[in-house]
Amino acid sequence: MRKTNFLIAILFAFAAVCFASERIDVYFFYSISCEHCAAIRSEILEPLKKEYSANLVIRELEIEEYPENYEKLIEMEEAYGDEGNEIPVLFVGERVFGGEEIESEFLLYLKSLLSAITAEKKPKEPEEKEPESAVEDSLRKLFQVEREYPVFMAYFWETGCQHCQRVTYDLQLLKKRHKTLLVKDFNVEERESKLIAEALGIRLDVPEELHMATPAIYLPDTAFVSDQISFRAVDEAITRLEKIDNLDTVWKISDEELAEADRIIRSRFSGLQLAPVIAAGLLDGVNPCAFGAIIFFVTFLTVVKRKRKEILRVGVAFTLSVLVTYFLIGAGFFSFMQALPFLNVIARWVYVATGVLAVALGFLSLFDFFRSRKGQLSDIILQLPDKLKKRIHKVIISENEPRAKRNLFLAALTTGFLVSILELACTGQVYLPTIIYVMGAPGLKTRAYSYLLLYNLMFILPLVAVFAVVYFGTTSEQLTGFLKKNTPIIKLLTALMFFTMAYFLWRTVLLG
Repeated sequence: MRKTNFLIAILFAFAAVCFASERIDVYFFYSISCEHCAAIRSEILEPLKKEYSANLVIRELEIEEYPENYEKLIEMEEAYGDEGNEIPVLFVGERVFGGEEIESEFLLYLKSLLSAITAEKKPKEPEEKEPESAVEDSLRKLFQVEREYPVFMAYFWETGCQHCQRVTYDLQLLKKRHKTLLVKDFNVEERESKLIAEALGIRLDVPEELHMATPAIYLPDTAFVSDQISFRAVDEAITRLEKIDNLDTVWKISDEELAEADRIIRSRFSGLQLAPVIAAGLLDGVNPCAFGAIIFFVTFLTVVKRKRKEILRVGVAFTLSVLVTYFLIGAGFFSFMQALPFLNVIARWVYVATGVLAVALGFLSLFDFFRSRKGQLSDIILQLPDKLKKRIHKVIISENEPRAKRNLFLAALTTGFLVSILELACTGQVYLPTIIYVMGAPGLKTRAYSYLLLYNLMFILPLVAVFAVVYFGTTSEQLTGFLKKNTPIIKLLTALMFFTMAYFLWRTVLLG
């Protein structure tokens, strides 16, 4: 009854201040460690305070150092029928705004409320708010429960998971309410944590696609994963388990369970989720951009009468240079993205946007497939502009012509580096989505650099093959014929690769 009365009192208080008076109350729940919260306060709330000081009261409630404020947040979300919002959370009028909704919707709604207050009326003095200590005291009494036996919980999280931040606050409040709750948290990016998450997922019959999704809460007899997590559901499960004696420690996993988890993880990630990385590297290596440049290179070496052994030496140096250059570019971009201070805030949108880009590139590849089938190779869209092609040809000629009298090996190294940079405008169409995919796919992010290396090894395989077949007598005309003949199938497979990558990126977003 007390809880019901408390919720009703909140609703009536909001209705009173927002629609029956000249003052609008905004409740701002935030965390001191939340950069997005600080930005909302400085860029949105502070200017509003100055502009509408007579008609607007903003109540700020910090939830990390004051768990009772987080308790109040949960109560208010339940009263409004809108739970589990991303931090920060704003309450005003009849609406709740969480996370990025604040920038997109909050100001419009607030200004519609402010416009309802007539300028002719003299603003009332702000009502005296109830002392915070009284509210906190009532909340503490509201949540007094009987505690009997310990309950063990395993909590899984990972860097860049926005939902995990909200669940962290849930756990702080749950530990306050349930004194015998014992929580052990695991970063799912670590190998041991990954094995435990997989083993618990198997033990508790969690769907396989959710085994390493985050956030995840595992109790001795039930699991809550990703969007399944709600404060009330977990709270009720703990309350039920508190009445059971001698509960097993949930994170104690047998050697047999760990071995089975390891086998399944290896099987899963060496197959389905690793396949797009391998396919992307191979297809990028044989796309007309990269393959066309290497054909021109070997043609030039043949025209200037380089011997087969010389061509082999050039091939080794050129291929090595391309491998190192592309790997460093990918590793640098990956490190840059990981170092962004606001990556946690925008991570989901980066995956969504990259998925959209992958779909767009997939459709363009399909368009190129139909064009190339008709023999219209010059009309395909995803290719290097003529200016860049000519620039690449100029680099190849200037660095490797016999009159220059350069060291053959060093000249090939330089050529590989320069051609890699120039080709990036085309090959990057595949490389960039691959890097973002590695950042987002569960199980891949922790070994990102090894997967980037794998991608680049796949990328240079066609280069190795070209130099090898030329060494054994294949002509540049035969290579050109091969490219023309197989461009349609390459474009079709590239389109399928893009669509697959988009699927995994969007799946990452949906699973949290």
